[in-house]
Amino acid sequence: MTTKEKPDKYQLEKPVEETVLYEKLEPAIAAITLNRPEKHNALFPPPMFEEITRKVKMAVMDDSVKCIILRGNGRSFCSGDDLNLAPYDTYGGAPGERPSQRVRVLAITTWINDLYRALLYCPKTIICQAKGWTIGVGLGLLFSCDMAIASESSVFSMRQQRTGFGGLSPGWQGIQLFQLGMKRMREWQMTGRTLKSDEALNWGVVNSVVPDDKLDEETLRWARTVALHPADGLMIGKEHLHIIMDAMGFQSQYSASNLGHPLFTNLKWEGEEFNFLKRRNAVGVSQAFREREARWEELGW
Repeated sequence: MTTKEKPDKYQLEKPVEETVLYEKLEPAIAAITLNRPEKHNALFPPPMFEEITRKVKMAVMDDSVKCIILRGNGRSFCSGDDLNLAPYDTYGGAPGERPSQRVRVLAITTWINDLYRALLYCPKTIICQAKGWTIGVGLGLLFSCDMAIASESSVFSMRQQRTGFGGLSPGWQGIQLFQLGMKRMREWQMTGRTLKSDEALNWGVVNSVVPDDKLDEETLRWARTVALHPADGLMIGKEHLHIIMDAMGFQSQYSASNLGHPLFTNLKWEGEEFNFLKRRNAVGVSQAFREREARWEELGW
């Protein structure tokens, strides 16, 4: 490749509507399935964020649906952002080309926050079905659901913190703090470590852990339990919860994200600080991951 040639832009391998599937499992139960199994269901921003939001709205507008199951196809639920692209590439930037802060703020407002809000403020009950890896944005999705059922082999990680977030969970920090408490939230953010399923249950990240081969069955059992309630009662109960959440300031996590995430994507790296995105551009994603993790493994994480 000559110096004038540029590599092809990284793109989705299939139409976006095929990366997030929607189906009715039963008259009162809908399933939304992340469908990039070859990428452990990494989210390609912003199209996949917008597609999940659209599919959630489909379930909301179906009057017969009482409960939504959010799950992943293949080995994992969701491995977070697709780091072949994110984050500044998403805003139209490229190496040496910095997008404006207003573009970054607008992007977070219109796709990350829209997605988390669509889940957390969904007027219908959402159950997350977790298996394999749940990382970063995947955790944000899980925390924004009403409940979560996990398989025994599932793992939950905040490795995204090791790219420089340093304690920022854009769009879901409020609900994370509320569910975990300050000490555990900060421990997880500062170490970025991985929790096994039993630890996740103990921390309150998930409601139940079952054998891998029972995950579909158990999640459906929980969804059927939700569906025993009258549709009117479910929606009134959920909207009442939203009023309480607003009184506690949950909406502010989105406003904070509008500034926090753009600032993160414009960090100044000092001295020996490990700049994952710079290394990604130099040596590729896989090698950059290996170099990043080696630094944390030296300290026992």
